[in-house]
Amino acid sequence: YRWWEPLVQVEHFNSLQEITGVLVGEVTVLPEVVEGAPYTELPVKDSAETGAWSKYGGYIGLTLEMFERDETHKLRQYPRKLASAALRRISALVGQVFTANSGVGPVMADTYNVFDAVHHANLGTTALSSTSWEAAGKSIYNQPMVVGSGGTAPRLALDARYLVVPRDLRLAGMNILYPSFAHESSIFSENMQKGQMGDVITCPEFTDLSDWAAVADPRLAPGIIVAERFGLLPEIFIGDGETSGALFTNDELRMKVRHLVSVFVADHRPLYKANVA
Repeated sequence: YRWWEPLVQVEHFNSLQEITGVLVGEVTVLPEVVEGAPYTELPVKDSAETGAWSKYGGYIGLTLEMFERDETHKLRQYPRKLASAALRRISALVGQVFTANSGVGPVMADTYNVFDAVHHANLGTTALSSTSWEAAGKSIYNQPMVVGSGGTAPRLALDARYLVVPRDLRLAGMNILYPSFAHESSIFSENMQKGQMGDVITCPEFTDLSDWAAVADPRLAPGIIVAERFGLLPEIFIGDGETSGALFTNDELRMKVRHLVSVFVADHRPLYKANVA
């Protein structure tokens, strides 16, 4: 359930204020400054996308009798189970970027879904193949950057890096990106679409077994933001005071887990989705 880690940009925040201004627009090109002339102000536009915080958690009760029956092996397992549950929550939140609203993603600040064929030019319907993978990369490459008013937006100029697929398409994706050589119609040649090991990512949240997605390298163009307040892994607290809480009233030690995260799309441009009929 850590499939999402290569696809996102993780940001730490020191408060629970609404998250804004994560994506800063581009300065198109630096204008020439003539000798003796004043410098001009450069227009910059920030993304209007915002992120809201959500709190997740719960507790597990461990009774005094469990310890007396020497069931302490459970105590050693529970922290790992709670951490795994938190990672599955992030997995579900990132997965919703690709699966929400029948596969077109959440609604963005411009009132359109993340994946929109007309307004975002990042939604297709073609089954996964070397040809459709090339089309996805071209779509991302030609996306216009965010620029200030009056500026001409340059192209993003980045190809797709990661192929996100359901388990049923993993081998098909590997056959496109991993072989060093291509073999089609009796032609044996170098694979011009060869990626790196790990570029095919299996998403357990994909329920449509024919859909797939493409994502540019988030280190160069972050699209999905995972924001955390107290850490990417959850906080775990143990209420073990004999004279207070559940241990006082119920002889029950409680292990509480708390996780504050926000997952949202800061930019649709590095993302592409194919909802295959």
